[in-house]
Amino acid sequence: MEKTLDNAAVKLPADFCADDENAWTLPASYYTKEAVFEYEKEKIFANSWICVAHRSELAESNDYVTREIIGESIVVLRDREGVLRAFYNVCPHRGHQLLQGSGRAKNVITCPYHAWTFKLDGELALARNCDNVPNFDKSKSSLVPVKVEEYAGFVFVNMNPDAGSVEEQLPGLEARMRAACPVIDELHLGARFVTETPANWKSIVDNYMECYHCGPAHPGFSDSVQVDKYTHTLHGNWTLQFGHAKSSEKSFKLDESVKDPSFSGFWAWPCTMFNVPPGANFMTVIYEFPASAEVTLQHYEIYFLNKELTEDQKKLVEWYRDVFRPEDLRLVESVQKGLKSRGYRGQGRIMVDRQRSGISEHGIVHFHRKVAKEYEGA
Repeated sequence: MEKTLDNAAVKLPADFCADDENAWTLPASYYTKEAVFEYEKEKIFANSWICVAHRSELAESNDYVTREIIGESIVVLRDREGVLRAFYNVCPHRGHQLLQGSGRAKNVITCPYHAWTFKLDGELALARNCDNVPNFDKSKSSLVPVKVEEYAGFVFVNMNPDAGSVEEQLPGLEARMRAACPVIDELHLGARFVTETPANWKSIVDNYMECYHCGPAHPGFSDSVQVDKYTHTLHGNWTLQFGHAKSSEKSFKLDESVKDPSFSGFWAWPCTMFNVPPGANFMTVIYEFPASAEVTLQHYEIYFLNKELTEDQKKLVEWYRDVFRPEDLRLVESVQKGLKSRGYRGQGRIMVDRQRSGISEHGIVHFHRKVAKEYEGA
């Protein structure tokens, strides 16, 4: 598809965000205009590896999940031989969706509309009455595959059939994530909060890419993670926020056996955030699935080693659900409204200090510079 951008967005200068310490945000139209989002759908999301699940959801043969990404429903499954596969969740006959939600598939997938059946490798098994249809070519009626890979304990998909590997997109990320959370492969889903967030996907990334807001907006988090000893290092298509931590009654209650507790927050291009909280034996992940210019479907997921949660873990889940998560949701929803206000001057100064301190916003500059490159020649 031709990737062009009409006059709905302000043209970015060639040196946009070139100077970290004198940088301004993307113009407001890049967060609000559907034409911009349509461009990003094709240029960014149809050509990038997108994280969709932890490996534990697809651990056994016949396990499957479905995800909605830029208007496409994609099914990811493990076939009877244990091979991880992904397909567009659409019947080649008339376009009906094949599976809903997640769970354990049967040994064949049957379309609810006309009962065409498909093997778990995507091959057509049966189309009723096809023997009486002239020139019916069974080989041209298989499911359309999507590239899929397991990486760092998680499952990624890419709609570009010619894409390289996840490691090529995110070089070095797996090693750093495994160092931060050595038990990453053994985790299991403990809780999932799904929100249809009225905010552009970039607003959500912006919010994640700085801890300037942590003190005012996240008192519980700030009581455990020492923002004054916080760093944000940039590694191309991913970044790492790292902070020393201590036990807090307001957020993370740590066992005394935990030595040198810390927080690690990984952003992966374009829009997934992996968090290793103090203790390093559980994780939270923010999955972004953009739906429109001003709506992003988010999965906020919490993973533990044990399947049956302890009382302390249940309380931690409640804190994430009722306190920490709503704090961020309120922020990005308010920003999305404010970006359309006559009182907003169109761009905001990015607050990058010389020290690259814990409250410096240099992570936003890095992200906006990467986004701007996607518009070169648009």
